[in-house]
Amino acid sequence: MFLAVATTCLLFLASGCGLLSGSEADEGGSGTGGLEKSKITVGTMPAIDVAPLHMAIQRGYFKEAGLEVELQPIQGGAAGIPLLANGELDVTFGNWVSFFKAQQEQILDLKIVSDGYQADDGMFLTMTMPGNGVEKVSDLKDGKKKVAVNTRKNLNELSLIAAMQTRGVQPEDVEFVVMPFPDMPAALQRGDVQAASMIEPFISQANQLGAKTLVDTATGPTADIPIAGYAGTQKFVEENPKTAAAFQRVMTRAQTEASQDRAQVENVLPSYAKINEKTAALVRLGVFPTTLEAGRLQRVAELMQANGELPPNFQVEPLLFQAPPEN
Repeated sequence: MFLAVATTCLLFLASGCGLLSGSEADEGGSGTGGLEKSKITVGTMPAIDVAPLHMAIQRGYFKEAGLEVELQPIQGGAAGIPLLANGELDVTFGNWVSFFKAQQEQILDLKIVSDGYQADDGMFLTMTMPGNGVEKVSDLKDGKKKVAVNTRKNLNELSLIAAMQTRGVQPEDVEFVVMPFPDMPAALQRGDVQAASMIEPFISQANQLGAKTLVDTATGPTADIPIAGYAGTQKFVEENPKTAAAFQRVMTRAQTEASQDRAQVENVLPSYAKINEKTAALVRLGVFPTTLEAGRLQRVAELMQANGELPPNFQVEPLLFQAPPEN
Protein backbone atom coordinates (compact mmCIF):
# COMPACT_ATOMS: atom_id res chain seq x y z
CA MET A 1 0.00 0.00 0.00
CA PHE A 2 2.59 2.31 -0.83
CA LEU A 3 0.55 4.44 -2.97
CA ALA A 4 -1.66 2.83 -0.68
CA VAL A 5 -0.49 4.18 2.26
CA ALA A 6 -1.48 5.57 3.82
CA THR A 7 -4.95 5.78 5.59
CA THR A 8 -3.89 7.20 9.15
CA CYS A 9 -5.60 10.47 10.40
CA LEU A 10 -2.90 11.46 10.71
CA LEU A 11 -2.86 10.38 10.08
CA PHE A 12 -4.13 12.87 12.02
CA LEU A 13 -4.85 16.62 13.18
CA ALA A 14 -7.54 19.30 14.30
CA SER A 15 -9.69 21.76 16.27
CA GLY A 16 -12.96 21.67 18.17
CA CYS A 17 -12.34 18.56 20.21
CA GLY A 18 -15.68 17.91 21.80
CA LEU A 19 -14.36 14.62 23.17
CA LEU A 20 -11.80 16.50 25.15
CA SER A 21 -13.92 19.19 26.62
CA GLY A 22 -13.48 17.90 30.11
CA SER A 23 -9.69 17.79 30.10
CA GLU A 24 -8.48 20.74 28.09
CA ALA A 25 -7.73 24.34 28.86
CA ASP A 26 -5.20 23.96 31.61
CA GLU A 27 -2.85 26.54 30.23
CA GLY A 28 0.00 27.09 32.57
CA GLY A 29 -1.14 24.20 34.71
CA SER A 30 1.29 22.19 36.76
CA GLY A 31 3.04 19.48 34.75
CA THR A 32 1.67 20.52 31.36
CA GLY A 33 4.52 22.81 30.34
CA GLY A 34 2.04 25.58 29.68
CA LEU A 35 0.30 23.75 26.86
CA GLU A 36 -3.10 25.05 25.80
CA LYS A 37 -4.42 21.46 25.91
CA SER A 38 -2.96 18.69 28.02
CA LYS A 39 -4.84 15.93 26.19
CA ILE A 40 -5.43 15.44 22.48
CA THR A 41 -7.11 12.73 20.41
CA VAL A 42 -5.13 11.34 17.48
CA GLY A 43 -6.59 9.19 14.71
CA THR A 44 -4.45 6.21 13.79
CA MET A 45 -4.50 2.77 12.24
CA PRO A 46 -2.47 -0.45 12.71
CA ALA A 47 0.18 0.26 10.07
CA ILE A 48 3.96 0.29 10.37
CA ASP A 49 3.82 3.98 9.49
CA VAL A 50 2.69 4.88 12.99
CA ALA A 51 5.30 2.85 14.90
CA PRO A 52 7.05 6.05 16.11
CA LEU A 53 3.75 7.33 17.52
CA HIS A 54 3.37 4.17 19.61
CA MET A 55 7.03 4.28 20.62
CA ALA A 56 6.54 7.83 21.87
CA ILE A 57 3.50 6.83 23.92
CA GLN A 58 5.03 3.68 25.39
CA ARG A 59 8.27 5.44 26.32
CA GLY A 60 6.51 8.34 27.94
CA TYR A 61 7.80 11.01 25.57
CA PHE A 62 4.42 12.72 25.32
CA LYS A 63 4.04 12.59 29.08
CA GLU A 64 7.44 14.26 29.46
CA ALA A 65 6.13 17.04 27.21
CA GLY A 66 3.04 17.47 29.38
CA LEU A 67 0.78 15.95 26.76
CA GLU A 68 -1.58 12.99 26.98
CA VAL A 69 -2.38 11.35 23.63
CA GLU A 70 -5.55 9.34 23.26
CA LEU A 71 -5.65 7.17 20.13
CA GLN A 72 -8.78 6.67 18.07
CA PRO A 73 -8.75 3.90 15.41
CA ILE A 74 -9.56 4.88 11.82
CA GLN A 75 -9.69 2.68 8.73
CA GLY A 76 -7.51 4.93 6.62
CA GLY A 77 -6.30 8.46 6.13
CA ALA A 78 -9.41 9.48 4.21
CA ALA A 79 -11.60 8.20 7.05
CA GLY A 80 -9.86 10.48 9.53
CA ILE A 81 -10.52 13.68 7.61
CA PRO A 82 -14.22 14.14 8.46
CA LEU A 83 -13.43 13.38 12.10
CA LEU A 84 -10.77 16.05 11.98
CA ALA A 85 -13.11 18.50 10.32
CA ASN A 86 -15.86 18.05 12.91
CA GLY A 87 -13.48 18.20 15.86
CA GLU A 88 -13.65 14.55 16.97
CA LEU A 89 -9.92 14.34 16.33
CA ASP A 90 -7.28 16.94 17.14
CA VAL A 91 -4.68 15.32 14.94
CA THR A 92 -4.94 12.46 12.53
CA PHE A 93 -2.56 10.20 10.69
CA GLY A 94 -3.26 10.15 6.99
CA ASN A 95 -1.86 9.82 3.53
CA TRP A 96 -0.87 12.94 1.66
CA VAL A 97 -3.26 12.37 -1.25
CA SER A 98 -6.29 12.38 1.01
CA PHE A 99 -5.02 15.42 2.90
CA PHE A 100 -4.29 17.46 -0.21
CA LYS A 101 -7.62 16.59 -1.82
CA ALA A 102 -9.45 17.58 1.35
CA GLN A 103 -7.62 20.90 1.38
CA GLN A 104 -8.33 21.55 -2.29
CA GLU A 105 -12.01 20.64 -1.89
CA GLN A 106 -12.21 22.90 1.18
CA ILE A 107 -13.39 20.05 3.39
CA LEU A 108 -11.02 21.41 6.00
CA ASP A 109 -8.28 23.99 6.40
CA LEU A 110 -5.28 21.71 6.83
CA LYS A 111 -2.13 22.18 8.85
CA ILE A 112 0.56 19.50 8.66
CA VAL A 113 2.40 18.98 11.95
CA SER A 114 4.68 16.01 11.27
CA ASP A 115 5.94 13.86 8.43
CA GLY A 116 5.38 10.17 9.03
CA TYR A 117 6.49 7.69 6.43
CA GLN A 118 8.16 7.49 3.03
CA ALA A 119 8.13 4.66 0.50
CA ASP A 120 10.98 2.31 -0.20
CA ASP A 121 11.16 -0.78 -2.39
CA GLY A 122 8.44 -3.25 -1.46
CA MET A 123 6.39 -0.77 0.55
CA PHE A 124 3.27 -0.75 -1.63
CA LEU A 125 2.60 -4.13 -3.10
CA THR A 126 -0.47 -5.35 -4.90
CA MET A 127 -0.78 -9.03 -3.94
CA THR A 128 -2.63 -11.96 -5.49
CA MET A 129 -3.03 -15.69 -4.81
CA PRO A 130 -1.68 -18.33 -7.21
CA GLY A 131 -4.36 -20.03 -9.27
CA ASN A 132 -6.99 -17.29 -9.17
CA GLY A 133 -6.50 -16.26 -12.79
CA VAL A 134 -4.41 -13.17 -12.12
CA GLU A 135 -0.78 -13.79 -12.99
CA LYS A 136 0.03 -10.31 -14.30
CA VAL A 137 -1.50 -6.86 -14.00
CA SER A 138 -3.14 -7.02 -17.42
CA ASP A 139 -5.15 -10.07 -16.21
CA LEU A 140 -7.14 -7.68 -13.99
CA LYS A 141 -8.87 -6.40 -17.09
CA ASP A 142 -10.62 -9.67 -17.80
CA GLY A 143 -13.95 -10.29 -16.09
CA LYS A 144 -14.06 -7.22 -13.85
CA LYS A 145 -11.73 -8.59 -11.20
CA LYS A 146 -12.15 -7.45 -7.59
CA VAL A 147 -9.26 -5.45 -6.13
CA ALA A 148 -9.13 -4.53 -2.43
CA VAL A 149 -8.10 -1.06 -1.29
CA ASN A 150 -8.33 0.31 2.23
CA THR A 151 -10.07 3.52 1.20
CA ARG A 152 -10.77 5.30 -2.08
CA LYS A 153 -8.96 8.37 -3.33
CA ASN A 154 -5.76 7.86 -1.35
CA LEU A 155 -2.09 7.41 -2.16
CA ASN A 156 -2.44 3.65 -2.22
CA GLU A 157 -5.13 3.74 -4.88
CA LEU A 158 -3.37 6.48 -6.84
CA SER A 159 -0.18 4.45 -7.14
CA LEU A 160 -2.10 1.31 -8.02
CA ILE A 161 -4.01 3.11 -10.76
CA ALA A 162 -0.75 4.50 -12.13
CA ALA A 163 0.72 0.98 -12.25
CA MET A 164 -2.42 -0.41 -13.90
CA GLN A 165 -2.61 2.29 -16.53
CA THR A 166 1.00 1.78 -17.59
CA ARG A 167 -0.01 -1.83 -18.28
CA GLY A 168 -3.18 -1.05 -20.22
CA VAL A 169 -5.72 -1.45 -17.40
CA GLN A 170 -8.03 1.46 -16.61
CA PRO A 171 -9.72 2.04 -13.22
CA GLU A 172 -13.13 1.24 -14.69
CA ASP A 173 -11.86 -2.18 -15.81
CA VAL A 174 -11.81 -3.49 -12.21
CA GLU A 175 -14.11 -3.44 -9.21
CA PHE A 176 -12.51 -1.76 -6.21
CA VAL A 177 -13.54 -3.30 -2.88
CA VAL A 178 -12.92 -1.23 0.23
CA MET A 179 -11.77 -3.14 3.32
CA PRO A 180 -9.34 -2.61 6.24
CA PHE A 181 -5.76 -3.69 5.64
CA PRO A 182 -5.88 -6.38 8.35
CA ASP A 183 -8.73 -8.13 6.48
CA MET A 184 -6.94 -8.30 3.13
CA PRO A 185 -4.71 -11.39 3.61
CA ALA A 186 -7.68 -13.59 4.54
CA ALA A 187 -9.85 -12.08 1.78
CA LEU A 188 -7.19 -13.04 -0.75
CA GLN A 189 -6.96 -16.55 0.68
CA ARG A 190 -10.75 -17.04 0.52
CA GLY A 191 -10.93 -15.68 -3.01
CA ASP A 192 -13.18 -12.78 -2.02
CA VAL A 193 -10.90 -10.52 -4.05
CA GLN A 194 -8.43 -11.38 -6.80
CA ALA A 195 -5.88 -8.74 -5.80
CA ALA A 196 -5.25 -6.44 -2.84
CA SER A 197 -3.19 -3.26 -2.57
CA MET A 198 -1.37 -3.70 0.71
CA ILE A 199 1.19 -2.29 3.10
CA GLU A 200 3.31 -3.93 5.77
CA PRO A 201 2.86 -5.79 8.06
CA PHE A 202 -0.04 -7.21 6.08
CA ILE A 203 2.20 -7.93 3.09
CA SER A 204 4.22 -10.29 5.25
CA GLN A 205 1.04 -11.87 6.60
CA ALA A 206 -0.24 -12.42 3.06
CA ASN A 207 3.09 -13.94 2.06
CA GLN A 208 2.77 -16.43 4.90
CA LEU A 209 -0.63 -17.44 3.48
CA GLY A 210 0.90 -18.05 0.05
CA ALA A 211 0.15 -14.73 -1.65
CA LYS A 212 2.50 -13.42 -4.34
CA THR A 213 3.42 -9.95 -5.49
CA LEU A 214 1.54 -8.83 -8.56
CA VAL A 215 3.21 -5.42 -8.81
CA ASP A 216 5.26 -3.05 -6.67
CA THR A 217 3.49 0.27 -7.08
CA ALA A 218 6.23 2.31 -5.35
CA THR A 219 8.55 2.26 -8.31
CA GLY A 220 9.25 4.56 -11.25
CA PRO A 221 7.52 7.91 -10.72
CA THR A 222 6.44 6.87 -7.24
CA ALA A 223 9.82 5.59 -6.01
CA ASP A 224 10.68 7.04 -2.56
CA ILE A 225 7.37 8.87 -2.61
CA PRO A 226 6.23 10.40 0.70
CA ILE A 227 3.33 8.36 2.01
CA ALA A 228 1.74 9.81 5.08
CA GLY A 229 2.02 12.07 8.06
CA TYR A 230 0.11 13.83 10.81
CA ALA A 231 -2.10 16.87 10.42
CA GLY A 232 -4.58 19.01 12.26
CA THR A 233 -6.63 21.97 11.27
CA GLN A 234 -5.55 25.58 10.97
CA LYS A 235 -7.96 26.40 13.79
CA PHE A 236 -6.40 23.81 16.08
CA VAL A 237 -2.82 24.99 15.66
CA GLU A 238 -3.79 28.67 15.89
CA GLU A 239 -5.62 28.07 19.16
CA ASN A 240 -3.08 25.56 20.49
CA PRO A 241 0.36 26.46 19.09
CA LYS A 242 2.29 25.16 22.10
CA THR A 243 0.37 21.90 22.09
CA ALA A 244 0.94 21.41 18.36
CA ALA A 245 4.62 22.25 18.82
CA ALA A 246 4.94 19.72 21.65
CA PHE A 247 3.39 17.04 19.45
CA GLN A 248 5.75 17.95 16.62
CA ARG A 249 8.85 17.83 18.83
CA VAL A 250 7.93 14.47 20.33
CA MET A 251 7.26 12.99 16.91
CA THR A 252 10.61 14.27 15.62
CA ARG A 253 12.32 12.50 18.52
CA ALA A 254 10.45 9.25 17.92
CA GLN A 255 10.85 9.40 14.14
CA THR A 256 14.60 9.85 14.60
CA GLU A 257 14.85 6.83 16.88
CA ALA A 258 12.76 4.70 14.52
CA SER A 259 14.92 5.71 11.57
CA GLN A 260 18.11 4.75 13.39
CA ASP A 261 17.15 1.44 14.96
CA ARG A 262 14.99 -1.15 13.20
CA ALA A 263 14.84 -3.26 16.36
CA GLN A 264 12.85 -0.56 18.14
CA VAL A 265 10.23 -0.64 15.41
CA GLU A 266 10.08 -4.43 15.48
CA ASN A 267 9.60 -4.40 19.23
CA VAL A 268 6.61 -2.08 19.17
CA LEU A 269 4.70 -3.63 16.23
CA PRO A 270 3.15 -6.62 18.08
CA SER A 271 1.61 -4.24 20.61
CA TYR A 272 -0.70 -2.54 18.12
CA ALA A 273 -0.39 -4.04 14.61
CA LYS A 274 -1.92 -7.44 15.44
CA ILE A 275 1.15 -9.36 14.33
CA ASN A 276 3.48 -11.67 16.20
CA GLU A 277 7.19 -11.16 16.80
CA LYS A 278 8.11 -13.51 13.95
CA THR A 279 6.17 -11.46 11.42
CA ALA A 280 7.51 -8.22 12.88
CA ALA A 281 11.04 -9.43 12.21
CA LEU A 282 10.20 -10.08 8.55
CA VAL A 283 8.41 -6.90 7.55
CA ARG A 284 10.06 -4.55 5.12
CA LEU A 285 10.39 -1.05 6.49
CA GLY A 286 10.18 2.23 4.65
CA VAL A 287 11.74 5.51 5.71
CA PHE A 288 10.76 7.51 8.80
CA PRO A 289 11.46 11.18 7.89
CA THR A 290 12.79 13.33 10.72
CA THR A 291 12.08 16.74 9.19
CA LEU A 292 9.02 18.40 7.68
CA GLU A 293 10.04 19.58 4.20
CA ALA A 294 7.74 21.19 1.66
CA GLY A 295 9.92 20.16 -1.27
CA ARG A 296 9.60 16.48 -0.45
CA LEU A 297 5.83 16.59 -0.01
CA GLN A 298 5.39 18.68 -3.14
CA ARG A 299 6.29 15.53 -5.11
CA VAL A 300 2.95 14.04 -4.12
CA ALA A 301 1.12 17.18 -5.20
CA GLU A 302 2.92 17.09 -8.54
CA LEU A 303 1.88 13.46 -9.08
CA MET A 304 -1.71 14.39 -8.31
CA GLN A 305 -1.49 17.38 -10.63
CA ALA A 306 -0.26 15.10 -13.41
CA ASN A 307 -3.37 12.97 -12.84
CA GLY A 308 -5.68 15.99 -12.87
CA GLU A 309 -6.47 15.69 -9.15
CA LEU A 310 -5.03 19.05 -8.14
CA PRO A 311 -4.74 22.40 -9.92
CA PRO A 312 -1.26 23.43 -11.16
CA ASN A 313 -0.94 26.16 -8.53
CA PHE A 314 -1.40 23.92 -5.49
CA GLN A 315 1.48 24.48 -3.07
CA VAL A 316 2.32 22.41 0.02
CA GLU A 317 4.53 24.89 1.89
CA PRO A 318 1.69 27.08 3.26
CA LEU A 319 0.19 23.95 4.82
CA LEU A 320 3.17 23.22 7.06
CA PHE A 321 2.98 24.08 10.74
CA GLN A 322 6.04 25.99 11.87
CA ALA A 323 6.41 25.60 15.61
CA PRO A 324 7.09 28.79 17.62
CA PRO A 325 10.46 28.93 19.41
CA GLU A 326 10.59 26.80 22.54
CA ASN A 327 10.89 28.84 25.74
